[in-house]
Amino acid sequence: MAGMPIRQRGAPLGSQRRWGDAIAAILEVFLYIAWLGSLVGIAFVAAPAAFAHAPAQQAGAIVGASLRATTWFAWVCGGVLLLIWLFRIPREGRTALAGALLIAVAIGATDYARWSIAPKMDAIVAQVDGAISALPAGDARRATFDALHRRSTQTYGVVLVCGFLAAALTAARRR
Repeated sequence: MAGMPIRQRGAPLGSQRRWGDAIAAILEVFLYIAWLGSLVGIAFVAAPAAFAHAPAQQAGAIVGASLRATTWFAWVCGGVLLLIWLFRIPREGRTALAGALLIAVAIGATDYARWSIAPKMDAIVAQVDGAISALPAGDARRATFDALHRRSTQTYGVVLVCGFLAAALTAARRR
């Protein structure tokens, strides 16, 4: 068998391993697209359109409901991505650990926005007859709502940054 290369340590044994890796890669890309794409779609498409074409209360309700629905995406897509990264740790070490941590932070930030920030915003909306923006600038409810809205926006920004960094790690590790 002279001239045949010797299989390098850790190289796949056969085509089944390559098929499994290909399927995992396709699944991983799909999960990033679905999860992060839904957030980008809400932030840059649905929210501006809702507020441009509907009264503020209705637009806010639509955007809020959309963000609540993305919590499921975070759990399902993020959960599967987290498992993928965790299974890679023994083989890939720190890179896989970094990917797992990024996904865990993104899931945690989603939960923080959904279960800590959003209920406080909803409570203020329930107290106000009409749009929050119609309240006087010095009204404590408006100031609190605006601060919570900024925190929510920043928190979902963390979700996107962590998610895109994890996706970039996924792409970089394939080289």
